[in-house]
Amino acid sequence: MKNVTSILTALWILCASTALAQGVILPLPAEDSQRINSMLGPGVVGNPVPSKPLRDGPAYFPLQNKTLTFQVTSGKNVGNSQSLSVSRRSRPDGQPAWRFQFSPTLSGFLKQTVDGALIMPAVSDSGEGVVVVSTPANPFLPQGMNPGETRSFSQNVSVNYLDNPSDQRYAGTVAGTYTYLGTYQVTVPAGTFNADLIRVKFEGQVGPAHTKDTQYNFFAPGVGVVAMITQEDIEAFWIFNIDTSTGKVLGSQ
Repeated sequence: MKNVTSILTALWILCASTALAQGVILPLPAEDSQRINSMLGPGVVGNPVPSKPLRDGPAYFPLQNKTLTFQVTSGKNVGNSQSLSVSRRSRPDGQPAWRFQFSPTLSGFLKQTVDGALIMPAVSDSGEGVVVVSTPANPFLPQGMNPGETRSFSQNVSVNYLDNPSDQRYAGTVAGTYTYLGTYQVTVPAGTFNADLIRVKFEGQVGPAHTKDTQYNFFAPGVGVVAMITQEDIEAFWIFNIDTSTGKVLGSQ
């Protein structure tokens, strides 16, 4: 009996490993599909395709200087095009620091961890003159997540004005989850890509505002973000709890 059990266990592990290597197909949940279609437009996100575990953040989001053109599909700037850059900054110790523009005035600062993940410790809004610092940092492109996997996080958040960064105006805590929903065929003006979808949900209290949001980033290997749903105005969202969600799709690269 022990031999039979051992053989069955070995076969199950082999089948599971083979399925994981080939990829699993995960349909997009109905609630997420509705939200994404309303923000990005119908037909942008198509059928699911085989998903594999996430490995090496820069393989999905290349850390190289470049400018991308995005078309705004929803929000206050709908119909506009925006030139958004990925750019390198140098630190005195020689370590690279990277910045990714979510909008012409909103930038996230990226750091690669030793295990290959990409995290975002801070976001600055030059239009409103504020910087939001999250401790621990926001997950941007996690490492080692399996398709369908969800991880929880909690963090302290501080909102400071850029003209006096030492003066912490608002602070609070948020908690939430980030989920690797799967891989989907995404069609945008720049082309059709197989893109991995990361959803981040969070809720908390920062200063006078009770904040709650769901954000989406579609990552195409070798290209970066090909579609996203994020906040446009950090001050309005974090301090006044005003929803400024916007959808964008890659126009050209």
